[in-house]
Amino acid sequence: MNIGLLEDNPAILDYMTVALEMAGHKVRAFTNGASLLEVLLTGSDPHYQLPYDLIIVDLLLPGDISGFETIKQIQEVIPLKKLPVVIISAGGRDEIELVKINLPDVPLLRKPFKMSALLQMIDEMSPFR
Repeated sequence: MNIGLLEDNPAILDYMTVALEMAGHKVRAFTNGASLLEVLLTGSDPHYQLPYDLIIVDLLLPGDISGFETIKQIQEVIPLKKLPVVIISAGGRDEIELVKINLPDVPLLRKPFKMSALLQMIDEMSPFR
């Protein structure tokens, strides 16, 4: 599966990239929402093929565009059925509740999580099952 990974912590980003690649996935890593949005939203042609089968987004990112805002902007153009999203977050209860209310169909893993839990979630979301 081709996965876009948005995570601002370099150590977590490297660890997740290696673990996902070892599980057989192709990963493109991003450290800010703007760069992911640029890649995803450049294809205005209706026959445009998405570069990823799934994106994993850290909820709390520094800068102007949070993970939550990144997901909302993507969903305005690309429906969840076409591009599934997994949220990872070390956010507090208020941030998590906000996501559950506004993005009820998006699975969320709280940091720290076991990589096996993420891999199982990805497997369950795979269109190739």
